[in-house]
Amino acid sequence: MIPVAARRIETDAAAVLCGGRSRRMGSDKAGLVLGETTLLERTATVLGEVAPQVVLACGSTPRYGGLGHELVLDACPDGGPLSGLEAVLDRLERAGGGWLAVLACDMPRADAEVLRRLRSRAEERGLDLCVLETDGGLEPCYGVYHTRCLPAVRRALDAGDRKMTAFHPGVNAGTMHERELPAELREREPARNLN
Repeated sequence: MIPVAARRIETDAAAVLCGGRSRRMGSDKAGLVLGETTLLERTATVLGEVAPQVVLACGSTPRYGGLGHELVLDACPDGGPLSGLEAVLDRLERAGGGWLAVLACDMPRADAEVLRRLRSRAEERGLDLCVLETDGGLEPCYGVYHTRCLPAVRRALDAGDRKMTAFHPGVNAGTMHERELPAELREREPARNLN
């Protein structure tokens, strides 16, 4: 068997979830500068390593248009990241379906290799989605989702449930714990976020 790192597991598309209001932070997290780039630009670059196109799920109003990425607007106002996920899955479904890699914009240590491993696990186990898990719980904004999830996501939104994991019982959901990653990836704390 070829090691995961030697295979280029790619997704059909990728999306940065960047539609939040940053209420706890007090300012727009996506625009925070880390090193020489913003968190949003860094996240888009990481996703660009696993997908031919990166879109920005920017909420219900256009934001960040100057970055050169397609903006995908939520159909469900105030639906949170689940509404962003629905919007980008819908876009991918209309383009032919497939796998979507997703990252929140506030994870400065996110790594493309983790996304490749999540996709590999999803394919090996016949999953509809696979998200990273830490000792603190699931990280549903760090994962891969197939467009097969779209009907279950819509049912959750229609029921008024905005939680990113609300639709998981309706699909074949899986996880990969951070402990399962190679030491060099674990040491980077790829799921560390700014909340």
